Amino acid sequence: MADEETTDSAFVADVPVEKKAGGESAFDLVEKMGRGAAKTKRGKRKGGDKSSAAAPTKAAATLVAEETFYEGPPAITEVIAPTISILTVVGIVPAAAAWARQAWVRYSITNRRIRVTSGLGGKDMAEIVYPDVIEIRTVKRLFGDGDIVFFLRDGAKFEMRNVPNFAETMEFVLGNVDDDVVKEYKKLNSQLN
Repeated sequence: MADEETTDSAFVADVPVEKKAGGESAFDLVEKMGRGAAKTKRGKRKGGDKSSAAAPTKAAATLVAEETFYEGPPAITEVIAPTISILTVVGIVPAAAAWARQAWVRYSITNRRIRVTSGLGGKDMAEIVYPDVIEIRTVKRLFGDGDIVFFLRDGAKFEMRNVPNFAETMEFVLGNVDDDVVKEYKKLNSQLN
């Protein structure tokens, strides 16, 4: 019975039931024609065998809890001049805008990201992560506050106006961005001073 041939199979015609010439059984041959063979071929097409696909290509990231540096509104000093200008009729509009900004804008600066929430009820949110930052420009204001503009890899700009405790905030941010960005920022600031 070992020498009988089968022609009933749609997959394997004229192959001995027990053994093929290469020493494989008909069952092994059919299995290779099924999904297992496609997976092997697909892995080879994508550029490697199973062992190279399973090997990690990037260094393992360490998981660290997100540390919040600052969470709150812009600096209160931005409302001083507009509030004083209420004495004139024209000053009511800038004062109302400054106080509305104090009520609705919230900054969140952590060791992973910077988020600005604004709008009525905080419905608008913009967020960046430090690896996307390619350049930082700053302007110092009175009373220790300042503005920061982040230039991102995709060409976008991310602005933060009236950041409180500007010097400490910049020190924290520079500790989280890439070294290239820090060098460029310090070089630019040394030229301006």
